[in-house]
Amino acid sequence: MEDYTKLLEKIGMTGGEVRVYMALLDLGVSSVGKIIDKSHITSSKVYLILERLEQKGLVSHIIKNNVKYFQATNPKRLLDYMNEKKKELEKETEDIEKIIPELSMKKKIVSEIQETTMYQGYKGIETAMLDFIDSLTKGDEYLVFGAKGPFGKKYELMVRRFYMKKAKKGIRTRLIYNNKYRSVSDLFKDIPHTKLRFIETITPSTIVISKEKILIITYSEESRAVLIQSKQIAESFWSFFESMWLVAKP
Repeated sequence: MEDYTKLLEKIGMTGGEVRVYMALLDLGVSSVGKIIDKSHITSSKVYLILERLEQKGLVSHIIKNNVKYFQATNPKRLLDYMNEKKKELEKETEDIEKIIPELSMKKKIVSEIQETTMYQGYKGIETAMLDFIDSLTKGDEYLVFGAKGPFGKKYELMVRRFYMKKAKKGIRTRLIYNNKYRSVSDLFKDIPHTKLRFIETITPSTIVISKEKILIITYSEESRAVLIQSKQIAESFWSFFESMWLVAKP
């Protein structure tokens, strides 16, 4: 019963609906009183649950001598129910897709007003990196002053996945790391559109630069990122990067 409950709840049934449905499978055609005794659902709730189950096509009823009796429909009806939910989800997905442009425009307007966004934790860093390249297209460039490298294996895997995704999008990358961290070359090995050089200067945090944005990432136990939307600041960082690129060594 417990395993059935978890599985049926996953497809959208409530705990009470599962108990009533399973009770009816055991009882067959049954009066409300027996359903209450078997499912341990109160009389005040059982009628509402039975009505919902009928709407889902999982329960039906007959009337004998002015008394309503209920029974579970063929369990195969569960597949029909899931297919209906799938169709509903597909329709809802289409509806959401239609309003994405409008929501994106609202986000853009807010982003233009709010120049700085904070992110925290593993998922936050991943979101910050994806947000950073969201407006970049094939042929655009992405500059990076690397710190000592990602903190821990999970960040290394995330960074490599991200760089592969970015390269697939056709975004070019140049990175500058401190000479001490030449082993970081393995992280970017075989990633297209990616160039790496080294200098003696150390940066305390990873700094990512595009034509209009700056992303500052600190990898630690509580990793944080700050996304700055400012063309003026981005241009100054871009110029500084270019001067460092000239003196950096492969």
